[in-house]
Amino acid sequence: MASRARTLAVAYFIILFIATHVPTVGSGGPSFSDKWAHFSAYLLLCALVLAGWELTIGKLQPRHYFAVWLAGVVYGAFDEWTQIPVGRTCDMSDWGADVLGVTLGIIVYQMLRPMLFAVIGRDEVVQ
Repeated sequence: MASRARTLAVAYFIILFIATHVPTVGSGGPSFSDKWAHFSAYLLLCALVLAGWELTIGKLQPRHYFAVWLAGVVYGAFDEWTQIPVGRTCDMSDWGADVLGVTLGIIVYQMLRPMLFAVIGRDEVVQ
């Protein structure tokens, strides 16, 4: 189960990176605010990374959550900045949505942990 969770997190990360670096076509973007897309994408990325990590090493400690939060925040900034060369915009509001997604991703993961371990048929991971 741990290897599947890690593989899913890595695959999602790669898909997210590719999707955010495809040059935009035409002058019009989506008609909805893309902030929800940023928020949701980073929330899911954070939850997948946490699940994969916890299933691999055992119960996560606060330092692990901080490391995931920091990596998500830094990657969000990197992701925005590296969109410039492909003709996309670097938007601080998008980065803010990324940060909120990572932050809420940690909270949601904490709330859903018991359900994760119930679904996979294991008692909560202990260390």
